[in-house]
Amino acid sequence: MNPFPIVIASLRRHWIMNILFVLLIAVAVAIGVGITAQERALRQGSAKAADKFDILIAAPGSQTEIVMNTIFLRHSAINLLDGQHWASLMTDPRVEIAAPLAFGDSWQDYSIVGSTPQFVAYLSDGLASGHIFENIEQAVIGAAVPLEIGDEFEPSHGHGAEAELEHHHGVHLQVVGKMKPTGTPWDSAIIVAVEQVWDIHALPTGHDEDEDHDHSGAAEEHHDEHEDHDHDEAAEHHDEDHEHEHEHEHQVMDHIGPPFDADALPGVPALVVRPKSVAAAYTLRADYRTDHSTAFFPAEVLVEMYRLLGNAGSVMRAMALGSQGLVVAAILAAILALMQLYRKQFAVLRALGAPRSYVFGAIWSYVSILVVIGAIAGLGLGWFVAQSVSTVFTAETGMALQATISGSELSLAGGFVLIGLILATVPAFLLYRRPVVEALRNS
Repeated sequence: MNPFPIVIASLRRHWIMNILFVLLIAVAVAIGVGITAQERALRQGSAKAADKFDILIAAPGSQTEIVMNTIFLRHSAINLLDGQHWASLMTDPRVEIAAPLAFGDSWQDYSIVGSTPQFVAYLSDGLASGHIFENIEQAVIGAAVPLEIGDEFEPSHGHGAEAELEHHHGVHLQVVGKMKPTGTPWDSAIIVAVEQVWDIHALPTGHDEDEDHDHSGAAEEHHDEHEDHDHDEAAEHHDEDHEHEHEHEHQVMDHIGPPFDADALPGVPALVVRPKSVAAAYTLRADYRTDHSTAFFPAEVLVEMYRLLGNAGSVMRAMALGSQGLVVAAILAAILALMQLYRKQFAVLRALGAPRSYVFGAIWSYVSILVVIGAIAGLGLGWFVAQSVSTVFTAETGMALQATISGSELSLAGGFVLIGLILATVPAFLLYRRPVVEALRNS
């Protein structure tokens, strides 16, 4: 005999209770699925954010704070690495790229970071539009910064509430380029020449001071000298003026990025170093682990963070497993109570000749259908919750997270289904063993 007609009838008759059962199972599965999916998304997102930061060199201090400052742009006060201790990096034959990073300013809560043109090109593998800054009055923005090429903005000192209380620096920077999306917090960064950050805070600019001057002031002075001349004189000197302006622009460009003057380098929070080889990476790390500096692979710090995250995730998964067990036990208890409503119906079927296997199959199928539907719904609910959390996390940190369902989540849901199918035999077996006469007498 086919038990499914009576199973379908039972599902329809008590549909409200059955929906509640399915929801309970779905929530229990979703908790475990959401935890594992979100944990993996955090691992993948943070690893991608650190991908371009092969080695970080900074003043001795907390490596975690250095990583949070440089990679995730979560700024806090850290010690500065003196210029004399990092100047040699710029000409080290083992180094492909060595870029100083300077923080401290922002625009509407978007971090302004001082670095070199080479670092900008390296960070986003080229620009989406525009060009890299060529002087200290220009800036390149991340893909998520709400500015366009040609826009001007005024930096503020500090970040967040601090920036709102602090005065503006009184300078205007122009956006000349926009980076490609990187899926990292740097999509919300504004990158300027490191000399701009140094200069705006009255620090040495890393170059010969005798060569530094203000282009705009020189241009205005040059204009004032000639504004009273007649049109013919202006035309006569047009080519000469243009030549002077071009020479000045070229001079400003020479002041952006390396080579630097070792005697005029201020301290920086950190440097990003890309070595030319794996062997060079390890020797650089060893050479710059001194009393004055620290060098490390960000991956080392992330592994420790993953370990802590994994421990917390294990605790949460254990709690989720416990809640799943309680949910299954509660559902089975409710189904046992519900089966008492069907005891007369099954007793009559037995009296009419239905075998015990029919009763067992009907009850087991009924419970199994609820468990399977709940587990499938739990997979979807867990993914939706993890994806929602990832979206909020991305908006808050700029680190792109993408929650996905993988073998771990499928195994978790499959294990829950397997346990449910095994436990479904309990109510089925109890009704299977019950004598027909006793069931009819007690109905």
